[in-house]
Amino acid sequence: MPPKKKILVVDDDQIMGDILADILNYKGYNVQWVGSGAEALQLLSENQIDIIMLDLKLPGMNGIEILKEINKTNPGTTVIMMSGHGTIRTAVEATQLGAYDWLEKPLEKERVLLTVKNAIDKSALLREREILLAEAKERYKMIGTSPGIKGVYQLIEKVAPTDATVLITGESGTGKELVAHAIHINSKRAGSPFIQLNCAAVPETLIESELFGHVKGSFTGAHTDRKGRFQLANSGTLFLDEIGDLSQLAQAKLLRAIDSNEVETVGAEKTDFVDVRYIFATNKNLKEKVENEKFREDLLHRIDVFEIGIPPLRERPEDILPLARFFLHKFCSQNNIKQKLLTPDAEAVLLSHKWNGNVRQLRNLVEKMVILFDDPQISGPQISRILNSPTLDFDLSQTKIYKQAKESFERSYILHALSANNWNVVKTAKSLAMERSVLYKKLEKYKIKKLQKEDN
Repeated sequence: MPPKKKILVVDDDQIMGDILADILNYKGYNVQWVGSGAEALQLLSENQIDIIMLDLKLPGMNGIEILKEINKTNPGTTVIMMSGHGTIRTAVEATQLGAYDWLEKPLEKERVLLTVKNAIDKSALLREREILLAEAKERYKMIGTSPGIKGVYQLIEKVAPTDATVLITGESGTGKELVAHAIHINSKRAGSPFIQLNCAAVPETLIESELFGHVKGSFTGAHTDRKGRFQLANSGTLFLDEIGDLSQLAQAKLLRAIDSNEVETVGAEKTDFVDVRYIFATNKNLKEKVENEKFREDLLHRIDVFEIGIPPLRERPEDILPLARFFLHKFCSQNNIKQKLLTPDAEAVLLSHKWNGNVRQLRNLVEKMVILFDDPQISGPQISRILNSPTLDFDLSQTKIYKQAKESFERSYILHALSANNWNVVKTAKSLAMERSVLYKKLEKYKIKKLQKEDN
């Protein structure tokens, strides 16, 4: 059974306090009464209170003054104001200071119960939102201490609280989507939708429908009405990745939409107004595309209001090991595997690699290491074998279950080792630092039968 919600009644009229306590205790709340603001603030400093029912007229500090103090010492606490002497001006002031509601005395039992219930529900939703935002910040936090990535942090801090349009540039795999999420989570729109679209992944014939939606029957295959990304992002953030891959026609329609904040659904005769914060990303040189007449100059000016360039991983080598350790801890935790460590020679291999695929390549490598190797420490030769094994480069995101991912990867890994050793089991076992009997069991398990005669 969940704990009872705690309600603090602050009223210098003890009879009123007792009446409220009886009403609310009967409904299952835990109610405490105090007669002054000083007592209330003292109690708040020592206890977690869910709802405060605060009278306006009190000895010493009045209700408005106490509300201001609560905002300083216990921000986010839900306060319901009460008064038999209030004015509209006072009620407006209390609301502007964050009071949830205003109850006029004499109080009505049903109104009190409904207001408290609604306040409790709202408080629960706010707490849930705070938890979700905290989880999102953890999920999309950026790792690194290099000057280049610190510069990215600083730009995010500056632009996130605004509604400015942002263009994120950088090579594939540098973390452009991560930056877009970080901007949204730290913005005033954090509680609203974050909608994204990879423009390069959508056929040219469907891009208009994806962006602006369509009505039933507007084209072959449009069996139902469907909202576009613009409409889904209303009041929130729209992130369009790989913006440099849009066709000229799509560019023109996008420019019209972001210029007017109005979108025309495919097949509809009306336009919809949208309130959207725009973030764009590309791995292309858009200025060069403008010079080659592959990208509209006016669209570039419209989207390049505030640019954040993410440096490639090879230009910030001091971030490689912190990122690798972060991913190692993350994937071990996600799969309930005992935490693993990198040996010094493993770290040396990671630092010497070029990382053409940037952070995404490093992330995928670490996930493969966690899946494949049971050792408590991951060595340099183990990492080198993966980096030098193109046959092992498959998309782990397509495998949802850890056991399946490990088996798929292990089978591929053994096949590559066998091929590299001309299907000699003795040499293969040695190269894998594996007992021959163990290798035979795995060959049987994975039904690997294309074996040539061993060399003894």
